[in-house]
Amino acid sequence: MTSNLSSTALAWLLTYAIHSTVLLTLAWLLVRIRRWSPGASELLWKSAMVGGILTASVQLWLDVRPAGTLMLHTPTVVTSAGYAAPVNQPTISAPVEPTGIAPVSNFPPLQSSPAITMTKSSAAVLVWALVALALGLTYIGRRLILVGRLGDRRAVPDGPLQNMLIALARDAGLRRTPRLTCTSRISSPIALGINEICVPDTAITDLDVDQQRSLLAHELAHLARRDPIWMGMASLIERVFWIQPLNRVANRQIATSAEFLCDDWAVRRTGSGVPLARCLAKVAEWIQASPLGVPVAGMAEERSLLVSRVARLVEGVTPANRSRRGLAIAATAVLVATILVAPGVSGNARSLLLADVGPEAGEQQDNDLRDEKVSSVELSPSRGSAVASMASVASKDTNADTGVVDALVARLADENAEVRRAAAHSLGRLKDTRAVPGLIAALKDSEPEVRASVAEALGELEDSRAIAPLAALLNDPSTEVKQSALDALSHFETSLPSAAIIRLLGDPDTEVRHKAAHLAGKLRDRSASGALARLVSDPSSEVRQSALQAIGELGDPAAAGAIMPALSDASADVRQQALNAIDDLKAPIAEATLIGLMRDSDADVRQKAASLAGDRSVIGAIPTLRRMLEDPNADVRESAVDALGDIAHDTAYDALRAALTSTDAKVRRAAAEALGERRP
Repeated sequence: MTSNLSSTALAWLLTYAIHSTVLLTLAWLLVRIRRWSPGASELLWKSAMVGGILTASVQLWLDVRPAGTLMLHTPTVVTSAGYAAPVNQPTISAPVEPTGIAPVSNFPPLQSSPAITMTKSSAAVLVWALVALALGLTYIGRRLILVGRLGDRRAVPDGPLQNMLIALARDAGLRRTPRLTCTSRISSPIALGINEICVPDTAITDLDVDQQRSLLAHELAHLARRDPIWMGMASLIERVFWIQPLNRVANRQIATSAEFLCDDWAVRRTGSGVPLARCLAKVAEWIQASPLGVPVAGMAEERSLLVSRVARLVEGVTPANRSRRGLAIAATAVLVATILVAPGVSGNARSLLLADVGPEAGEQQDNDLRDEKVSSVELSPSRGSAVASMASVASKDTNADTGVVDALVARLADENAEVRRAAAHSLGRLKDTRAVPGLIAALKDSEPEVRASVAEALGELEDSRAIAPLAALLNDPSTEVKQSALDALSHFETSLPSAAIIRLLGDPDTEVRHKAAHLAGKLRDRSASGALARLVSDPSSEVRQSALQAIGELGDPAAAGAIMPALSDASADVRQQALNAIDDLKAPIAEATLIGLMRDSDADVRQKAASLAGDRSVIGAIPTLRRMLEDPNADVRESAVDALGDIAHDTAYDALRAALTSTDAKVRRAAAEALGERRP
C-alpha cells in the first residue's frame, strides 16, 4: 500500500512539473510577445500558477494518457517461492520451471530488485516532502515574526484619517470599514488579513491630506481584491512546489500587476495619480534596509518597482477596468487542452521510464528566468511606445538606495527624446528639489520639446537656482521653449530677468507676448510701461488683457493714458481689466464714462464699474446704482448696495431704505447692514 501511494505521489509530482512548466512558459512568452494590461497579465500568471496543480490532478484522476505520457514501474514483491511477481498479480505457491527459464533461486539479484525500485520512488517523494515542509515552516516562521513585530500596533484614534477611510470604504461599496492601526515598527503601510490596514506612524505626521487619502485608497484596494490572502497562498505554492522554480517568476509578476491595479483603483477613487506618486516617493525614503521578510500587500515594499509606478502615475496612465471574460475563457480552454494534450506521468505501467524526466528538466531555462525582473509598466496604447519605454527602462534600475528621483534623473540622458521628456515631466510633478541640478543640465538638450518639459519641471520645483538657467532659455530659437521658460519664471517673485522679458513683449508669437506681458507685472520695473502700453492695442484680446493687468501691477501713473481706449474695447474681459488697472493706479476716469460702463452688457463690467463708483463716491452715479438694485445678476445687485453704502449722500441713503423692500433677501440684508454702518 505504501509503495502504491509513493508511486502515485511521484507520478503526480512529475506530471505537475511537466504541466506547470508548459503553462508558466506559455504565460512568460505571452507577456514577452505583447504588452498586456495589469489585469490581463495578472489573470495569465494566476491561471498558469494554479493551473499546473489543477491539470495534473484532473489528468491523473481521469487517467487521461495523451501521446508521450511517461510510465512509472509498478512495484513488485518476492513470493515465498523466490519468484518476483507484480503487485496485484496472483502469487505462485510452488516453483515452476518453464522451458528456458531457470528457477528464481538461481538468480538472487531478482530478490533485491523490487526493494531498490520501491526505495527510489519513496525516497524521491520523501525528499520533496521534507524540502517542502522545511520551506513551508520557514515561511510560516517568518509570518509569525512579522506578527510579533506588529504586536505593538494600536488603533488609529478617530479623526481625519479614520474619516477618510470610512468615506473611501463607503464609496467603494464595501460592507464594512477595515480596522486602521499604526506602529513605529514598519516603514511602509500594509494590508493585513481581510480587514486591517496598518500604517507607519510617519504616515500620520509626515504626509499631507491628499497623500494620506491616496495611501488609504491603495491599501483599501488590496483588501477589496483579497490580495493578502492570495499572496499568502501563492507564497506557499512557491515553497511547497519548489520543484518548479518558474513559480517564483509568476509570483513576482502577479505582485507587480497587483500594485499597478491597486494604484489604478486608488486613482479612480481620489481623482489624481500625482498625490499617490508623491506618497510613493515619500514612503520610499522611509523604507529600511531590511525588508519585512515575507510578501505582504504593502504600498512600497518592492522599491525596484517604485520608479515604474511613479512614472505611470504622474503620466496619468489609469486604464479602464475592462472585462476580462474573454481572456478567462481562453485561459480555461488552455487548461482543458493541457489536460487532454500535455503529456504526464502514470504510475500504472510496468516499465520505468524516468531517464528523460527529473528535477533537472528545463533547468537551464528556469535559471534564465529565475532572476527575471519585474515587468515593464503597463501603458495604454494611446500613450505611445516612448513613454512605455521610459517606464520600462526606469523599472530596471535595481539600485534601491538611489531612490525614485535619481532614477528619473538618469532617464534625462536616455537616447530616446520622448523618454527624456517624460522623465522631466515626472520630476516636475514630484516636486523634489534634489532633481534641480540634473534638470538644469538637461536644459542643454538637443530637442526643443525636451528643453520645454525641463523648463516646466524647474518651474514646478520653484528653486531659485533655476532662475538664471531659465533666463538664458528666453533666447532659445524655439517658440515652445520660450513659452515654457516664461511659464516657469512666473513661479518666482524676485530676481527675474527684466531685460529679456521686456524684449519678448515685442515677440512675433502671440502666446509669447501674452506670457511675457503676464510676467512683466512682477518685474516692478517701470521701464516696461512703454512696451506694455503698446500692447493695449495688440490684435489678441488675451495679450491686451495681460498688458492692462501688468500696467496696473507696475503702478506707473504715466501709463494711465494708455488704458482709456481699452474701456471701449470689444472684449468684455479687456474692459473689466481696464477698470481694474484704473483702480490700481488710482487714475481719473470721466463720470460719464464710468456711468456708461455701469450699463455695460457684461455683468462683470457692470459690477466692477459699480464698485469703482462707490469707492470714489460718484454722486452722479446714484440714480444708476439705484436702478442696478433690480439688475438680473445677483452679484451686480449686491455691488450696487455696497456702492450706495459707500456714498455719503442723502439720495444714496434713500436708495438704501428703498432696497429694504427688495425681493432679493441678500439685497435687503446688505442694505440693512449698510444703513446700520452709516452715521446718524
